[in-house]
Amino acid sequence: MIYSYKAIIFDCDGVIVDTENISNTILKSMLSECGLELDDETLHAKFTGFTNAENLINAEKMLGRPLPANFDDDYRQRFHATIEAELEPIKGVRDLLNKITTPIAMATNARRQEMNFKLDKIQLTEQFSTRFCVEDVENGKPAPDLYLKAARALGVDPEDCLVIEDSVAGITAGRAAGMRVLAFSETLDSEMQTAAGATECFNTMKELEALLGL
Repeated sequence: MIYSYKAIIFDCDGVIVDTENISNTILKSMLSECGLELDDETLHAKFTGFTNAENLINAEKMLGRPLPANFDDDYRQRFHATIEAELEPIKGVRDLLNKITTPIAMATNARRQEMNFKLDKIQLTEQFSTRFCVEDVENGKPAPDLYLKAARALGVDPEDCLVIEDSVAGITAGRAAGMRVLAFSETLDSEMQTAAGATECFNTMKELEALLGL
């Protein structure tokens, strides 16, 4: 199926840059050090795509006690050190973006400094001149605020926007905004994504090109 659309709004982590696996590996290891063992299914469903603040709250609920006071700072230091050395764009993203002729935007739960650092690192800043981060809205994903803000900035009605996501939180946000969501399933469970509201799932950027009629 080829979808009709007037604009495309992309998530960042796990869709444009290959950070989800990095962040999940670090978070899983650090939580294990604190006594909270998580399997990958729980990690993806409960932590992937949510804000850091929400993840800390959720982890403390599951632990039944507070995390160390320096947990968030330590996590960010480990994460930034790793992406400084290893960050790459998702395979096929550059070709995909070069073929799109409709307006695009980015909407991410990351903070502005992190978003800009990632885009600068992979040299895709110019492609996303319209971009919004969690600091631009009252509520991050899974609330629809980020996607609605991006649609307004592009001057396109929500129902005419396609969202490209991977996480349950992001899919939920896109659907809550009244948009159709295409979900990247290379490393995530497509059944989980569909249950969250994904319109269709794809495993490669070439598959996404076909869905977009590029």
